[in-house]
Amino acid sequence: MKSKLHIILVNYKGFKDTIECLESIYNSIDRDFQIIIIDNSEWDTDIHNLKAWSEIEKKFQTDTDFSSSAKSYTKKPLSCVVCKEEDLYKKCFDQELLIVKTSKNKGFAAANNVALRYINKFGGVYDLIWLLNNDTVIESTTTHKIRTALVKFDLKKDTILFGTPLLEYNDRNSIQAIGGKYNKNFAITTHVGVGLRMDNNIDTSRYKVDYPIGASMVFSCNFLKRVGLMNEEYFLFFEELDWVQRLKKVGGKVIILPIFGVYHKHGKSTLSDKKEQKSEFIDLLSLKNRMLFSKKFYKRHLWSVKLFILTITILKRIISGNFDRIPKIIKMVIST
Repeated sequence: MKSKLHIILVNYKGFKDTIECLESIYNSIDRDFQIIIIDNSEWDTDIHNLKAWSEIEKKFQTDTDFSSSAKSYTKKPLSCVVCKEEDLYKKCFDQELLIVKTSKNKGFAAANNVALRYINKFGGVYDLIWLLNNDTVIESTTTHKIRTALVKFDLKKDTILFGTPLLEYNDRNSIQAIGGKYNKNFAITTHVGVGLRMDNNIDTSRYKVDYPIGASMVFSCNFLKRVGLMNEEYFLFFEELDWVQRLKKVGGKVIILPIFGVYHKHGKSTLSDKKEQKSEFIDLLSLKNRMLFSKKFYKRHLWSVKLFILTITILKRIISGNFDRIPKIIKMVIST
């Protein structure tokens, strides 16, 4: 039985990125999907712009560098509906584009969960779900390749979290990441395959990874029913690692698909305006979540994580001149 593909995008004051992503998705050769956009923005400006894009045939300015993949999609108006989060679960929407306004910005995991709860309620047992960052652009064959690759798996029986490699948005032949590795001693994550060139024949199965990069993850409704929703404690960062730990408990596994068709920008929302540094909120949140994840799954290593933060991390903040963050970091370590 052919499955339906639900593509989930989270938008937070980034409608231009989202529209560029939408242009690339709608130019796919495989159009059997529903896109669900969860908007976390404080105001309705992005909602209005996204709805206008779905109705207007002329090109919406996105400053794209991907004229081949993200060319203007002109077969409009699209079948589109806008609803509030509280109205989402009242009925099943058949429109190809569903835009949902959340009641409150509770983070990346919570936003995805809004869509996942809807799919869990109204989706079919064979349906597929693709969590895709809104700051990505995909090739026209990517959705077709994902469907084709997943046919060989028994997703009703096996519980698998799939990832796809990410390519650099500004360098189409450079790999941004194949997957991620986790160091439990210091709660540090690193990307595998960074900088590899697509000129080489890359076999993703040869690279050992602990988790897929959260910007592009694919799974079935069976996965959702067995593993559950994303953990909203993290707000941002470590959600995919938490998912993988829970996946292991039910005998599931992670597989990186050999599909090189997702180009990812480096998210500027996590940076401050000062020399491309992490914003204070993001900096403290990432440190908090490192300890939270370690405490939950690797409690024996929490002491070494804290020691690393109190020494190496604080030293880095001194070198970068972020002295005002140091007391907050120390307080956070002590209270965790």
